[in-house]
Amino acid sequence: MIYMSFFVGLLLICKGGDWFVDAASAIARAFGIPKYIVGATIVSFATTMPEILVSVSAALKGSSTMAIGNAVGSVSANTGIILGVSLFCLPVAIRRSEYLTKNILYIGCLLLLFVSFRDRVFDAADCILLLMGGSLFLFMNVKNAMTSRSERESLPGGRKALPGRVGFFVLGAACVVVGSELLIDSACVLARQFHISEEIISVTILAMGTSLPEFVTTITAILKKESSLSVGNIVGANVIDTAFILPICTLITGESLTVAPQMAEIDMPVCILLAVIALAPMLIRGRIRRADGAAVFGVYLLYFLIITKGMWG
Repeated sequence: MIYMSFFVGLLLICKGGDWFVDAASAIARAFGIPKYIVGATIVSFATTMPEILVSVSAALKGSSTMAIGNAVGSVSANTGIILGVSLFCLPVAIRRSEYLTKNILYIGCLLLLFVSFRDRVFDAADCILLLMGGSLFLFMNVKNAMTSRSERESLPGGRKALPGRVGFFVLGAACVVVGSELLIDSACVLARQFHISEEIISVTILAMGTSLPEFVTTITAILKKESSLSVGNIVGANVIDTAFILPICTLITGESLTVAPQMAEIDMPVCILLAVIALAPMLIRGRIRRADGAAVFGVYLLYFLIITKGMWG
């Protein structure tokens, strides 16, 4: 039964997030908000909504370990598995200028998070620079979208379709909330049932589960031979995960989050290492090779096996 709750929660989050974002975009267009603004803001949060909602739900339940573990674990899973596979399947020559600022911003946010973890507490003071980095990323998205914008897109069916979109907006939001509750509760039960720490559950199973939207987007990009699209999606999702999730958790709960020793000493450094291995080649030589993807995936696999060794013995 507990396994069913876990997977139902995961399904509700993924499908509810899909409905929520589609409806929000349609409503925004119905009120005359340009398509390029919708795409650069609402859609930027689309694939990261599961991580945000699950971490906030965990923080509200008093489980800061799961809140932090899901946030950092999702970034590591996105980089080690999804980006690693993408780079291996579709190595590509890229223009360094397209990724330079965003990659530097992404690694900078990771370093800020690493520094904030050193005292084993993430509090309101730690939020400021991260929120500034995330806001700068969103500003860059809007600016880039405006320079390459196309026509405004009207709502299919006109204003008459608006009530239906509002219904899907509410339904999607409800599914995400209920799904988050089921996912967190079942993950905690599974951790206790198998004597596995909440941190291990959060940085592995929970993090991989909430990264499904990014995984689906990347697989689609690979099938369409759009490696640059998959790289951009993962980097963007990771910036938002890094810069917004924990500050949102802290501000909503009004309490500091306790950082577990393993998170500060192992999980966060590995997260930074994965980002450097994945992104350095495109910044240095402007080209990605299959070996880069294999190296990223190999490091993540080794990390996964080390932290979960107790689960297999």
